Amino acid sequence: MHINMKYYIVSIGAIFISLGIGILVGYNLNYDQELSKQQASVISDLDNKFDALKVTNDNLEKSLADLSDDYDKAIAFINDNVNNLVVDRLTDKNIGIISTNQDNDYTKEIKEIITTANGNVAFDITLNNNIFNEKKIEELATKLNLEIKDTKDIMAYIEEALSESNATLKLKELEDAEMIKINSLNENYQSYDSVVIAGGNNGKLGKEQYENIDKILIETLKDKDKNIVGVQESNTKFSYVDLYFNDKVTTIDNVDDGIGKLSLVMVLQDSSIAGKFGKLEGSDSIIPYKK
Repeated sequence: MHINMKYYIVSIGAIFISLGIGILVGYNLNYDQELSKQQASVISDLDNKFDALKVTNDNLEKSLADLSDDYDKAIAFINDNVNNLVVDRLTDKNIGIISTNQDNDYTKEIKEIITTANGNVAFDITLNNNIFNEKKIEELATKLNLEIKDTKDIMAYIEEALSESNATLKLKELEDAEMIKINSLNENYQSYDSVVIAGGNNGKLGKEQYENIDKILIETLKDKDKNIVGVQESNTKFSYVDLYFNDKVTTIDNVDDGIGKLSLVMVLQDSSIAGKFGKLEGSDSIIPYKK
């Protein structure tokens, strides 16, 4: 039987191909085993690191919980002992109070904390909505025979009255016109060095009212180089904080809380402290501090 040379060549080629396939399969099997070992090692290492991170995270959460508990206790302590913490801090300070919203007047509480700190309330005045009533302004101008055209002129009139010896008579004209309410006027009202503006608004016209009253009041007081602090209560629906701050006025957004009252006393005691203080997002800190 004659065997063709091609048969040998094909057979030898098949043998080498089979050997090659066998070697390749064997190598891959060995490689997969090595790869599996490496993967297992990586997974084990990751598990160990995860366990370590979990322990660290648990420790941090416990530390955070402890700090939060300490913070709550500190706040509670301040709220419960604010009267003791402010004693005599405002001795020799003469401070005026102006509420810019008759529908949200909390000047009584502000007056109480100032007097508790042994400060003197020079005046306590509430501005009524009629202060920007054009008809009322025109009637007042006619009665007083003065050139009073708008709210800004009324503010200038109030500031001028507070710098003169006949403030009671001049301010009574505004009270009779239902533009203001005089809650108190101390005999040494002229020597006031700071003014607390009690703002914030629970209505829909917050910004408009701010522009018509608070902003004009701030500009008028700044012309006289007075220290101004803008405050509001925690539950205020329309916050004035950013508006005050844009006009470079130091703010307290929680003056109804003990810690807010302490903050108010601190910024009245030291007029060089400036910033936004309280609980609102964006506040510099919960309580004032001097760098």
